[in-house]
Amino acid sequence: MSTAPILYLMMGLLFGTTLLALGIFLGIWIARRSDNDPNPPSQRTENTPSIAETQQLLSLLKSVAAVTTDFAGDFTRYQSTMKTLSRRAADGKTVTTREEVQGLLDQIVEANQHLQARLESAEVKLDNQTKQLAGYLSEARTDSLTGLANRRAFDQKIDECFQYWNQTKKLFSLALVDIDHFKKINDTHGHPAGDAVLREVACRLREYSGQTLQIARYGGEEFALLFETNLQDTARVMEQIRQEMSAKAIQAEGKTITVTLSCGVAEISRDDRIGKLIRRSDEALYTAKMAGRNRVFINNGILCEVFGNSAAETATVHVAEAAAESPPSRDPLEERILKQIDSILAKENR
Repeated sequence: MSTAPILYLMMGLLFGTTLLALGIFLGIWIARRSDNDPNPPSQRTENTPSIAETQQLLSLLKSVAAVTTDFAGDFTRYQSTMKTLSRRAADGKTVTTREEVQGLLDQIVEANQHLQARLESAEVKLDNQTKQLAGYLSEARTDSLTGLANRRAFDQKIDECFQYWNQTKKLFSLALVDIDHFKKINDTHGHPAGDAVLREVACRLREYSGQTLQIARYGGEEFALLFETNLQDTARVMEQIRQEMSAKAIQAEGKTITVTLSCGVAEISRDDRIGKLIRRSDEALYTAKMAGRNRVFINNGILCEVFGNSAAETATVHVAEAAAESPPSRDPLEERILKQIDSILAKENR
């Protein structure tokens, strides 16, 4: 029986497993470094792996290392045995009779069979552990309540989009969505109802996954959607989502709850940075909330303006009413946004 195919298979298995373990370890290490960075691109430090998660990962990596180490030891012993048997076969003085030749062949077959059994056992163990590691990594990147990507996964995806933008100038846009008056929903109907609303909103957003690069729970009652489209096309999809959400109430904990969304959209631009893109989307979202909520606003890099059917609704909202929800003392950003809203409403009323 030729040992070459088995040898190549074992070498490939050991090499591939080592790369898998190294890649997983480096991925988690980089993620933790990024999460603990005092100034990450999006200025967020949530989702740092807990001690229990880290211990679970290390345990899985140790299991993978143990399997590969054990198999490497088996292979070393196999090589030693085959060298010994080969020397005996080459030495005509130690193998002279038919029985001795048969005995030597039996030992070679036995060594091959033992190695084959160990190889099959190692493959099964590695397959199971690989699935466990894949499941762990999936859970580490998924929001447990909504099933959407979490902020850690969002950070990685927007980094990828930004790197691709730098290389190819392939346009992408970011939409930030906030559930209007979510605290009131929790206070009025209870937190279980609030959780049900979050799950339902996530479910409805997921219906648009075919048009997005990623949909993530950004934090609390806020969601983030990445699009490989320009500002206007992205805003058009978000306006459709907004209308559908407000038109169909949510059934939660035996209660009918009307849910509306506010949205801010911005697109990547020349010499841009991730932090700037997020700030522009956040500024547009804040403007939508200040204008009375249940609106889509876009940030074109100069000012924030209402989009689509939201415009007619926004024109009926007085700036004073929107500003009444804010504290008496306003920061410069809020003052600038209020001036933008005033200008937009004046233009719409004309």
